[in-house]
Amino acid sequence: MGAFFYPLASIDAVSIWLLKAKAFYLGHGNLPLDVLKDNLYLNTHPQYPLLVPFIFYTFYLLLGGINEQIIAFANPLFYMSILFVAYKVFRKMDFNQTLSLLFTYIYSMLSPLLAQGGRKHSGDADIFIVFLNWTAIFLTLNFVKTKSNKILSLIVFLIMVASQVKGEGIFLVSLLFFLPIKRNVKLLAILISFTPFLIWRLVIFKYGIPNDFYFFIPSLGEIFIRTFNIFYYTLKEMLKINNWYIFWPIFLVFLVFIRSKNDFVKKIITRSLFVYSFLFFCFYLLSSSPPEIYIPPSMDRILLQLSPFYFLIFADLAKTNLTNSFLNKIIKFTLK
Repeated sequence: MGAFFYPLASIDAVSIWLLKAKAFYLGHGNLPLDVLKDNLYLNTHPQYPLLVPFIFYTFYLLLGGINEQIIAFANPLFYMSILFVAYKVFRKMDFNQTLSLLFTYIYSMLSPLLAQGGRKHSGDADIFIVFLNWTAIFLTLNFVKTKSNKILSLIVFLIMVASQVKGEGIFLVSLLFFLPIKRNVKLLAILISFTPFLIWRLVIFKYGIPNDFYFFIPSLGEIFIRTFNIFYYTLKEMLKINNWYIFWPIFLVFLVFIRSKNDFVKKIITRSLFVYSFLFFCFYLLSSSPPEIYIPPSMDRILLQLSPFYFLIFADLAKTNLTNSFLNKIIKFTLK
């Protein structure tokens, strides 16, 4: 209903993805340099990869013209696809059907996911990355069990696609760091994953496409201030009841009192999440946009992108350890 009644409610949908899709359409599929290089459109992130606008443009061709009402339904479809893959991941990790449905339902109700699923956020691209992240985790589970080169190739392909949805999509390469494969194969997979990202950066350089922000090395004093602001505004977002309910306090309790027994979660998912999060930290730390300005409007979307990793950890801890022994630990801790 959100996609039907509010297809243009999101400023990102209007000014980034749909604007560039129209530029592709009016330019008959050619690279829309006139728009990308026009300072009038500098706030539309001209340095963003163009995969999503190009896909929208392809649908415009199939539909015989620009039709944003139909394009808006991509988000509900991705929302349903995410839930389907998440359920499959839980089943692959030997969750029984009831628990798989329970955790899929809990995940489905997170407000940022609902919002990008169509509730006044139709067109935002983060939900595409969330789908790619869940799918990459599902394939990684399969790879750990089969060691199939075909599955490894699919994981690399998903990372390449994610890097062309948004620049930070390349951070999904974190998964490759911890796969149980030979070092030279791992290095080759990482290098191939970076190929589309590097090609797009070369296109930006060749055609002089402007960036609406840049990266720099801050002074030591500024590093401390920026680090504090990054953690402060991230925590502030986590405490927003209307976005996350009481998920983060419960997750924190689980992390304090429970230890995972699942090797996949411990050796791959948790480590990948740490690297993924660290890369986002570096992104905010070195960005020309001050954290106090950049983080408040974007952190809910960053946490959404990371959600396949931390929610899988949460579900694993809840499944394996939420027992009477866990309750006894809380009672003993309280008495102390």
